[in-house]
Amino acid sequence: MAHIAFFNFPAIGHVNPTLGVVEELVARGHRVTCTATDHFVPAIKAVGATPVRYTSPFGEFYRSPYNEETMAGEGLRCLEEAIALHEQVSGYYGDDRPDVVVHDFMAWGARFYAAQHSLPAVRLFPSYGVSETFNISEKFPLAAPDDPKVLEMAQKLVELLPSFNLPPDIGAFMGHVEKLGIIFLPREFHFDGDTFDDRFVFAGPCLGDRSAFQGSWEPASADRPVLLISLGTAATGWPEFFPLALEAFGDSEWHVVMAVGDHIDPADLKSIPANFEVRRHVPQLDVLQHARVFLTHAGMNSTMESLYYGVPMVAVPQMNEQRANAVRVEELGLGRHLPREEVTVESLRQAVDSVAADGGIAERVQRMRDEMRKVNGPAVAAGAIEKYLASLS
Repeated sequence: MAHIAFFNFPAIGHVNPTLGVVEELVARGHRVTCTATDHFVPAIKAVGATPVRYTSPFGEFYRSPYNEETMAGEGLRCLEEAIALHEQVSGYYGDDRPDVVVHDFMAWGARFYAAQHSLPAVRLFPSYGVSETFNISEKFPLAAPDDPKVLEMAQKLVELLPSFNLPPDIGAFMGHVEKLGIIFLPREFHFDGDTFDDRFVFAGPCLGDRSAFQGSWEPASADRPVLLISLGTAATGWPEFFPLALEAFGDSEWHVVMAVGDHIDPADLKSIPANFEVRRHVPQLDVLQHARVFLTHAGMNSTMESLYYGVPMVAVPQMNEQRANAVRVEELGLGRHLPREEVTVESLRQAVDSVAADGGIAERVQRMRDEMRKVNGPAVAAGAIEKYLASLS
């Protein structure tokens, strides 16, 4: 059996999609190690892998406010993260080199390590894949190419690449396509999905039991339809949203489960209506199994999980990747895109009610759910990694 090293990017939206694959590989008898900041160690242990701890320059990323302002200089932080990841975990492996490096597409430190030691690599895409002909940043750019912080990051990266046996060419580094890429989306949802060749495997969402580290949830009664509201774990820079939601859906027919994250104390929200259940975090998969509608920031994890459980969405994005997802949700008739600047008490109420009542949306969401469930994502991804390993011998 192989030693498979997962190099993660320290954010929930990047780690969670990998857990089902890791668990499947462990079940098949492989030894799996996973880089992890302290927050993710329980999740890594829960799926049977060995955590390789390190400290990230992002800090406790899952708790950090993440809005348009903090997006500035994101490339620089990614480079700092890559350097720290490489420096801190390389010593762990020493002479016990993995047979393959399986890495998040943003975990540049994994590419440094793999290139330095001439190791094969597999790239994971918890969001849209990147090929020679497609890059989501061209449709929804994160920053202007002449942004001073982008230019600073590019210069530092070019100077660093030769020390890892990589050519000093940022275009080649950013545009490189591995022999195997695993995309945690269904091809039908992906923009230009038919342009991706057989180097790419569309595993879809690889969901598993998270109760060991997230707890569980059941509705108190079946008398009211469930509305899940969450802005996710990364984009937490909009505290004004939650009082609007309280006013929009308070004392309504909905049983509302609202996750507010770590930057708002639920106790600080005044006059929480009796039909609301407000927590910092909720076991999202459990709630989605009972939800009628998901009012979401449209992060990719949340979008995929909502579709997997057949729940239509009202998507209120805050960042560019989320806007891409919201646009795609509306294009495919799986819900409604409500731009942040249009959010009011009335527009929230109207959007949720209209999506809940739309039979066409419900039918399309169920069709997507059925297609997604035909694919055993963890088995498909694990099988692709094993096939790739076999091709190397």
